[in-house]
Amino acid sequence: MTGALRALGFFVARHARATVSVWLLLLVLAGVGALTLSKGATAQYTIPGAAFTTVQEDLQAKIPEKGVARGQIIIESSTGFSPNQREAVAEALTSAAELPDIVGVLDPFATAEKRDDVEEGLEVARPQLAEARTQLEQGKAAAAAARSALPEGLSEEAIADIAPELLAQEKELERAEVNLKREEDSLVTGERELALSGETDTISADGTAALVTLALSKDPNSLTPQERENIFATFNVLEDQGMTVNYSYELASDVSGVVGASEALGLTVAFLVLLVTLGTVLAAGLPLILALVGAGVGVGFVYASTAFVGMTATDPVLALMLGLGVGIDYALLILYRFREELISGQAIQEAVADANSTAGHSVLFAGLTNIIALAALTLTGLPFLSIMGLAGAFAVALVITSSLTLVPAVLSLLGYRVLTKKQRETASCSQPAHKDTQHLPQNRREAVAQLESARGGWGGFVTRRPVSMILLSLAILLIAIIPTASLRLGLPDGSYQTPDSTAFAAYNSISEHFGEGANGPIYAKVTLAVPTDEDRLRAVALDVADRLTTKDIDSIAIGAISKDQSTALLAFFPAEGPSADSTAETVHSMVEKIEATEKATATTVGLTGQTVANLQISERISSSVPLYLGVVISLCLVLMAFVFRSLLVPLMATIGFLLSTLASFGAVVAVYQWGWLGDFFGVTQPGPILAFLPILLIGILFGLSVDYQIFIVSGMRDAHRAGHLAQDAVLLGYRQGGRVVTACGVIMIAVFAGFIFSHLTAVRPIGFALALGVAMDAFLIRTTFIPATMYLLGEKAWYWPFGAKEGGTQEESPKHVAQ
Repeated sequence: MTGALRALGFFVARHARATVSVWLLLLVLAGVGALTLSKGATAQYTIPGAAFTTVQEDLQAKIPEKGVARGQIIIESSTGFSPNQREAVAEALTSAAELPDIVGVLDPFATAEKRDDVEEGLEVARPQLAEARTQLEQGKAAAAAARSALPEGLSEEAIADIAPELLAQEKELERAEVNLKREEDSLVTGERELALSGETDTISADGTAALVTLALSKDPNSLTPQERENIFATFNVLEDQGMTVNYSYELASDVSGVVGASEALGLTVAFLVLLVTLGTVLAAGLPLILALVGAGVGVGFVYASTAFVGMTATDPVLALMLGLGVGIDYALLILYRFREELISGQAIQEAVADANSTAGHSVLFAGLTNIIALAALTLTGLPFLSIMGLAGAFAVALVITSSLTLVPAVLSLLGYRVLTKKQRETASCSQPAHKDTQHLPQNRREAVAQLESARGGWGGFVTRRPVSMILLSLAILLIAIIPTASLRLGLPDGSYQTPDSTAFAAYNSISEHFGEGANGPIYAKVTLAVPTDEDRLRAVALDVADRLTTKDIDSIAIGAISKDQSTALLAFFPAEGPSADSTAETVHSMVEKIEATEKATATTVGLTGQTVANLQISERISSSVPLYLGVVISLCLVLMAFVFRSLLVPLMATIGFLLSTLASFGAVVAVYQWGWLGDFFGVTQPGPILAFLPILLIGILFGLSVDYQIFIVSGMRDAHRAGHLAQDAVLLGYRQGGRVVTACGVIMIAVFAGFIFSHLTAVRPIGFALALGVAMDAFLIRTTFIPATMYLLGEKAWYWPFGAKEGGTQEESPKHVAQ
């Protein structure tokens, strides 16, 4: 492989301008494709074929104008709604009903008036039905007295001849009995329905807020930016009438943007780190520019693919996040090696080829590891996670390709200009060294000098007190892991949005005026086994509601009845919000009661709604984590064993990966679930952690931890194979790779940290977890725990039972020869 990479380096160096032109053309094509083909991402996370999806599709077919694909708009008027304001709202509702994809509009004022009419009707009907019952009983008594006055033993035919008016009266009483019973049942059903509905209303108690519900023909998260803008334009005109309008999370989720100001800040920090590491503006800017080209091509094509594949908002953002991060790292690694080759006296094209065959080999292997880990997200069986993983893998693949072609081509064009002035002077005085030995000690004096130099840095500090450094790093990680025990997963709602967003304002206003549960009702579809009439369906639906409800349900409403009178839509309003523990427990309780309820009521019952969907998706993802983690751990062990020909090195690498990953989980729980430092990180309401974050974090951190393990341990293995003692090889290898890993770690942290304050709140915990995970893995594991444990293990670290022993002996080591 190194020979092929070296040949590739020579080829692109000889055709540098053509290679750069090809990549610029790809960048233009990707940009044009993203602008012309893209249908945009959505905020939708769903599972085709899941129970809640099937129920939602059935409701959409049975009751399209009242299905559960809906969004909410809360309109407020501080002094109550004036006649002019009510008229303006009515006009907006009429306009909204004519928009594409809106199949129904719930008028809050008409609904409130209808409720008032129902209450008044029930009040009037009660005494009327009571009077009718009294009259009926009196009529029945009179008919019975008349019959008893007739001679005994008469047949019905004889009675018809003697007293035909009595039989007619009795038949009329029977019909009146049936009709009265129906009206009494209807009254009872109405009273039950009114009692269950509690305070449920569409106009707040103080008359200052109205809740509009839009029924859509598709999931509201799938609305295009233009479709959302049409809805906003329809209702925003109400603000000219002195009203305040806010939109629920489903309607307001703007996922059309990928990059914000905070991401640019992360790139600025990365540039400063590169400047300190490389010493010149040109060299520092080069990895950033080349990474932006590679990542830009990847993200452009990913975004263009939304024309054919549905994607969530996080997919292109993840592709950008990974593409930038690994792109900068890989470009830096090759640039760093290229500069070493130039300083040692190599010609430019030779230096490019050698850098591509050495550093490029690490880039290729590390990148393939990232691709495998991301593509393995398909094992979860969740389409949106599979697409997310494949999008990230595609971006990384393009970054690898650009690192092995575009980077060498640009380096060959720039040549000595990537060196500092002092390095150029050194390079001009250097003689070309043999390619197999140029990075190893050339004599005893040089061996001693390199070892003494290595003992002076962080590697020397760690290896002088390995036990203490191991215990310190483990203590920090274990403390950070503690919160992981209370990890709770969920999906975002309006309460998770930024305080200045309309979704956050809508969530708070709905909670204040209508209760938290109004932000996420639990919907139940009730279908009769044998359809009869609407009164019967309503009565049975209320029986179902009685059986399913729990103490944490505030109110229940029959939302709609299908035209064929076979299906009813029940809306359960929890006492707390969609992401509350009590709401999750309520859903679980209702699911457990469904089977018994169906048998008792001769119905088919199913739960759906965004609250149910979020919970079931989260649980499905949680159940996939063990399998995915097992695959990743196995992969880590096998890959590390294959690369380093050691049993203990891969074991330490895997333990380190697990510790840093679990520690990042714990930190995320502390900040985003417990609310620690929430004000600083913009956590508006602590709650469940983004459901797919753990599995995503495992995949990404695995790839990066393998990157850093290769960067830091490859030098140790090279030194050991060259004849150094294992402990000396640790120092020499760290001296070679430690600085690069430190720079790469800081850069990756800066890039990921730039997403902590992203305009997309769903991305924020991902950026935080990745930034902290990289920090822990790079600085507590790869540059502290690994060197310390390998120094303690000595030759045992390189034990490999499947081949000849590699490395030096005490007699052969350059260190001991020098002594």
